[in-house]
Amino acid sequence: MKKFFASAGMALLAISSLHAQVSGNVGDFTVERILALSGVISPYTPNLPDGALAAIQNGVIEIHQRFIYSSAQRTMDQLTFAVPANSPLPFPNPPSAAVLDHYVVQVENTGVSLLPAPSVILAGHATSNDPPTPFGNITGAGVTLTFGYKGSGSSVQFGPIMESVSPLYNLYSPAGVGSLSLTPSLQTCSNATLKGTYIFTLGGSVQTGSTFQPYAETGRFSADGAGNITVLDSGNQAGQVFQSRTFPIAYTVDANCGGIFNFGGSSMDVQVSRDGTRLNMVFTKPSYVVASGAGSIQ
Repeated sequence: MKKFFASAGMALLAISSLHAQVSGNVGDFTVERILALSGVISPYTPNLPDGALAAIQNGVIEIHQRFIYSSAQRTMDQLTFAVPANSPLPFPNPPSAAVLDHYVVQVENTGVSLLPAPSVILAGHATSNDPPTPFGNITGAGVTLTFGYKGSGSSVQFGPIMESVSPLYNLYSPAGVGSLSLTPSLQTCSNATLKGTYIFTLGGSVQTGSTFQPYAETGRFSADGAGNITVLDSGNQAGQVFQSRTFPIAYTVDANCGGIFNFGGSSMDVQVSRDGTRLNMVFTKPSYVVASGAGSIQ
């Protein structure tokens, strides 16, 4: 593998240059390939048992890597597993094989390029890694996958294929098999859509008896993607100033990107953009608060 160390910078440069050429989005795909030790580009030595490494070098076993991309969820599921040498590609039952590592990537950017030849690029970050890769746990690391293709559907031909996990390793292979759609599925939402730190503003009025007094609020909140929010806010309610309040919110987001915030006996209906970067909010409980607003991710 040492002879590939000098190629790492060139591989990353090629991936970076492709960013400037791509446009549009890719649909669902499944790619499976055979990983050869000669295709590993890394300054680090993978943590593989001596027996497994010898079996790979002697042609007793081979390593397969499978990527499954959901354009609706914008997630990519990666599984690396060991099978006897000369096994069919794709392998008919990957979960039955010896799993070496498994991780999920939340994809932030996708694109398709036709120059100099048809190719796809995806970029995101790993949200889980169990079991860890031979280079360690990559949760949080940036992941980029690029591949060339000819045709589409189940008759597609893949290659070359390059996966980059920054800053640990690159994995190259000349070809792969699977299926490819160039039409993205409609993206659906879930609690995971709302994740990160958002800034927001709310404005309206508060009913007191038969009169309405002004209401204003601004702040930020952090959503964990699993239904929990922590808020830090300041504002003015009917002339009463509040500052640096912090409190929790429980939330749900449905497949149609609508949702509910529940906190301290109050509720808000929300609408979240499909990419999770923006949301609209309106109070629904208590009824005497007539206020709405919007937020966006920082």
